[in-house]
Order: sequence, then C-alpha cells, then structure tokens
Amino acid sequence: MSTTLPAVLAISGSDSSGGAGMQADLKTMLACGVFGMSAITALTAQNTTGVRSIQDTKPEILADQIDMVFEDIPPVAVKIGMVSATDIIDVIADRLTAHHATNIVLDPVMVATSGAKLISDDAIAALTGKLFPMATVVTPNIPEAEALTDTLIHDQEDMEAAARRIADRFGCAALVKGGHGTEDANDVLVETDGTATWFDETRVDNPNTHGTGCTLSSAIASYLALGDPLPKAIKHAKKYLTGALKAQLDLGHGSGPMDHFWKYR
Repeated sequence: MSTTLPAVLAISGSDSSGGAGMQADLKTMLACGVFGMSAITALTAQNTTGVRSIQDTKPEILADQIDMVFEDIPPVAVKIGMVSATDIIDVIADRLTAHHATNIVLDPVMVATSGAKLISDDAIAALTGKLFPMATVVTPNIPEAEALTDTLIHDQEDMEAAARRIADRFGCAALVKGGHGTEDANDVLVETDGTATWFDETRVDNPNTHGTGCTLSSAIASYLALGDPLPKAIKHAKKYLTGALKAQLDLGHGSGPMDHFWKYR
C-alpha cells in the first residue's frame, strides 16, 4: 500500500551548526508532518556564537535545484529564508514564477540572532520589489519590520501599524513577530484585505533561540501545505515553536538551538 505526503520546498541557507537555516527548515517540516525538500542559497560557517563566513550559491545551480524539485515533486508550499544577493533573488523570483508556486512564506532574514548581518544593502530592494509581492505572507521580526517601514516599534499598536504598512505597500500578508519586544511573545497578522489577527503567546524563558524565525516560517508553510487557512496555519506554527522552546534544549556556548522533535520524545 502506497502513501503520500504534502511536499514543501525550503529555499534557504545552510547552517553548519544545525539550529537554523535549511537544517531547521527540514527538521521542522518533518516534525510538522510534511515532506521537506531543499534549494540551498548559501553555505554559512556559523555556530551558536556567530557567523564566520558566507558563500552564496551560484545562481545557475540554485535555478537547477528549484527546477529539479518542481519537475518531479511539485511542492504545495514554499518557504524562503536567507537570500543575501540580488542575483539569487532574481533567480528565485524567475523560477517560482515559471513554476506557478503557491503558498509562499517569506522570512526576510536580515540579521542573525547573534546580531550578524546576513543580507547586503542592495539585496533589500530586490527582496521587497520582487519576492514580497509573490508571497502569501512575510514574517519579519520587530527589527526587520522597523527596517522595512523606516519606523520605530515601541508597542503593539506600532506592530499592527507596521504590519498594515507592509501589507499595503507590498501586496502580501504581513506577520510582525513580537519576540524581540518587551511584552509577551504576541504576533500580529495583517492580511491584504486589511483584516488584523493577534496571536497571543506567553514568552518562554529560554536564552536558546537560534533558528526561531526559520522554524516558525517553515512551520507556517507546512501547515499551509496541510490545508490550513493562513491564520490557522500561524496558530498551529506558533504552538509548535512554543513547544520547541519549552523543551529547554541547551547546546553550544551562545544562543543555542531548539528541540525540533519535541513532540515525539
């Protein structure tokens, strides 16, 4: 008797320490019940204390990765993570358009948890101009939302205003994440029709948060692939992320990774 699973493509960078990037994407997808596939945008030399070096994938190799996936096992959803160069962004936009990709979740990775910058200045305009309009939802944290809107965010009212500004400007739903704020870990989604939904969650006291953004966006893509509407997919993804943080895994000398397989221990 044969079986099948919804397939999800992660387009992101490789994290040598295994806690974020492609490694977190694939672990999350497995734990959330979908079949994860990969198109690697960059190799990074990093660990829980920081990023030492980055080597972007050649654009033609990235294009081939995406094409080979779509030609054989077309994904139901796509998660886009670290894209640090304009030619990489151009390739992703071109190939996803050609393959009529759906359920695109874009995590605009600009800064690592350690504070290291992960994207070039000229890539931000390409990212917002080409990939944002294709996305079902973008998932900036507070520092990223501030950069995208050129405003400061002090409270929940500012978060919702920023999400609304992103949705209006780029034509995609925006989930502004409150994990970097001073209050509880509450996030706000503003959809393209103007509907705002808050997702309330108690902050987990855990200093090990390496890969939280990668994990959440991959979980959202997974639940979209499983058939959830966007708000429900976010609700399920936040529950999964909260469990991974509550597992209190402690590895490394910096901001360590989470336990992506917590549900099965």
